[in-house]
Amino acid sequence: MKERLRVGLLLAVVALVYGNALVNQLVMDDELYIVRNAQVVDPSFHRIFSINPYTNVFRPITFATFALNWAISGAKPFGFHLFNLILHAGVVWLLYILLQELLGSTAEAKTLAFVAALLYAVLPIHTEAVDWAVGRSELLAAGFLIAGWILHLRDRPIASLTCFALALLSKESAVVFFPLVLVSDYAIGKWKPRIWYALEGGLTLAYLTLLFKLQGGHFGQPGINMIDNPLVNLPAGWRILNALRMAWKYVALQIYPAMLSCEYSFNQIPVYRDWRHTIPAALAAVATVGAWIWAVRTRKAGWAIAGAIYFAGFATTANILMPTGSILGERLAYLPSAGLCLLLALGWNWIHLKKEMLAWGLLVVIVLAFSVRTVVRNRDWKDALALFSSGVRAAPNSAKMHANLANAYFLNNQFDLADWEFQTALRIYPDSPETLSSYATLESRRGNYQAALQKMEKALSMAGRNYLDFDAMVVTYAAILMKTNHPDAALVCLNREIAEAPAYAPAWSTRAVLHLSQDDLQAARSDAQAALRLNPTDQIGIRILMRLNAPAPSTPKH
Repeated sequence: MKERLRVGLLLAVVALVYGNALVNQLVMDDELYIVRNAQVVDPSFHRIFSINPYTNVFRPITFATFALNWAISGAKPFGFHLFNLILHAGVVWLLYILLQELLGSTAEAKTLAFVAALLYAVLPIHTEAVDWAVGRSELLAAGFLIAGWILHLRDRPIASLTCFALALLSKESAVVFFPLVLVSDYAIGKWKPRIWYALEGGLTLAYLTLLFKLQGGHFGQPGINMIDNPLVNLPAGWRILNALRMAWKYVALQIYPAMLSCEYSFNQIPVYRDWRHTIPAALAAVATVGAWIWAVRTRKAGWAIAGAIYFAGFATTANILMPTGSILGERLAYLPSAGLCLLLALGWNWIHLKKEMLAWGLLVVIVLAFSVRTVVRNRDWKDALALFSSGVRAAPNSAKMHANLANAYFLNNQFDLADWEFQTALRIYPDSPETLSSYATLESRRGNYQAALQKMEKALSMAGRNYLDFDAMVVTYAAILMKTNHPDAALVCLNREIAEAPAYAPAWSTRAVLHLSQDDLQAARSDAQAALRLNPTDQIGIRILMRLNAPAPSTPKH
């Protein structure tokens, strides 16, 4: 098969398999990272190269691409999904080139690279990274990392370092670039000048130092909720043993993706503190790592590189080195799964050398099966209701998934179904401030104001200032106070919130509503303008200014 035909086939497969995702909506954290993010809707160099105020992440390249999408088409989802599809196609193409560079220029090596890239193109677990607009950070980091790796192999150190830097600025997980190139250079027996490694290592260290400082003297979120990651409160030993169990869950989801979910939070995956449930997975992991070390030492290039990509890809997200914000996330398998695809391609090649027709037939069946599963999974990401409905089926014990489905029902005005899902979520995990807060909003919408106040007060007492959604909860609480004819208490609440979080636009616009209800037009205008300076898309602020600027009705002459 000619080279151009292979590349064309890879790109065509990506387009065919992910084409139906282009009609999907923005879902989950897309609102937080895109629609309500001033770095995207009102970008500036300073804002883009700052820590995200909501999630404490530093991903300027990712946010710059979101800002570009926003500038072109606003909140219309098509452009975001098209950009992600193109990025995934680019990563597949770059992976194909990289594997040829690493495995050699023989016909067998090119076929191996093609098979691995083809499997990577259709792997169903990638749907979270490709279909979810926010998953773009995975695509960008993987693409720039692979490009930098190719340029390193082609003796272009400056261009390689530039791509490495862009990968780091897309997502912090790209720090694994340096160990990857070290292992691969050793495995293929082609060392580069020492100064190159010094520069790559120096850039890694400089980035980690900068990130540590920007994130407030630590890595990651300042506080990780137990509902998101039940491993966070475990002692290090038990956390690592349970994380090794999760590692095999990742393998299963990649090979047999029958049931995929956008959430695996508490209590979908049991956490154990006993040897019976943890030692088998740990022993299997040790044996696997041992086999990989043997492959590296004996310079079995293909096997060594497959393991290096897989292990390095999960190094920062597997809850082994430190707790992360999620116990398991399908998007996190985007880069490491390239190693698994190479491993599967090596196994396929073993069959191919013995029975060629059987090997090609097997490949066709696997690619078709994965492609169909990916197309079907794309439809789950159509909108929030479809996504969370499928998620509850796949992860019925996840409290957060039931709460997410409840919110989707609420936005769809299906209040009884929303009420049932909130109750289910709280039965699984009663101490979730986020769920209680959302439930309070539902109660308020249904006119059950006393129940709403009780739930919101309980949520606020459990959350604390460092809680991610604390500001939104306070503003919602103030809004409920306003509805229950407690304007003075609402004003005290909003004044305190603005003093403690002056950059939170909804607090200003909600206080503007309160001032307007009391006919204090000047204060209402001032607060609405403050909200729009912070977030030009704040809808409440926009509506208040439109109302204040509307011409007064004329008085008829007699």
